Amino acid sequence: MKEYLARFFAFNNWANKTLTDYILANEITNEQILAIASHLAHAQRNWYFRVIGQQNDVPLWTPLPPASIALQLSENGNLWLSHLNDLQDADLHTKLAYKNMAGDPYLDNLADILTHLVNHSTYHRGQIVHLIRALGMTPPGTDFILFARQYTP
Repeated sequence: MKEYLARFFAFNNWANKTLTDYILANEITNEQILAIASHLAHAQRNWYFRVIGQQNDVPLWTPLPPASIALQLSENGNLWLSHLNDLQDADLHTKLAYKNMAGDPYLDNLADILTHLVNHSTYHRGQIVHLIRALGMTPPGTDFILFARQYTP
């Protein structure tokens, strides 16, 4: 399970980098695109600090400039892969106590949280791709299969 999740997070990092490289190279300033990309960066960071027991959530929709989005997503990816490397398979079945942004307490399985995090990112990258198309541009491919073809285990 740990190896699977590490590959899933490697995909997430690749897809985030593919998208932020595109945003930077094309000098995209669309507020909706940047808001969603900022949300991704904040959500991944918030969840990381929840998981390591240092929850200190930042508001999820705080806008960041494109270079800061790219940097934070890259840093997040490195933090997540390092943390996953330190885990044992048994750790993935532990329950994590945290509070959501509204302050409501939850107790969830760590593997479920990790799966949610990558799925959440994929969902929002899809929104960004849709918005890029609406600008009349051709977005980069960020599907898992594109990653898998390049990075076979």
